[in-house]
Amino acid sequence: MRKSAAFAGFVVLLVSGLAPAQDAMKYGVKHLTLLTEDDRVRVLHFTPHKGDKTPIHSHPATVVYVIKGGKIKTTLPDGHSTITQLTEGEALLRPPVTHEDEALDDLDVILVELKK
Repeated sequence: MRKSAAFAGFVVLLVSGLAPAQDAMKYGVKHLTLLTEDDRVRVLHFTPHKGDKTPIHSHPATVVYVIKGGKIKTTLPDGHSTITQLTEGEALLRPPVTHEDEALDDLDVILVELKK
């Protein structure tokens, strides 16, 4: 029950349509790698080290799989921030989101973005 409540809070805080969509890959950040892509999905490998930041960007609906967990600070376009603990082995279903993030720990995460 506690895990589902925490996830619900995570989802509510991440959902926002206040900023125009920006593809995170356009920034060329070293901690985000394209693994594969077709007309239905795009698979990204997110491996930030503590202190790495990603500028404001958007994701479509996404499946998140945590290989190595830790804390991440997420900031929405309206300036609201939250710190989330990602747990190793956790899989999350995330709705479309616009945000920026900062790794508070070293992380290793797979993102499967679902295209329309």
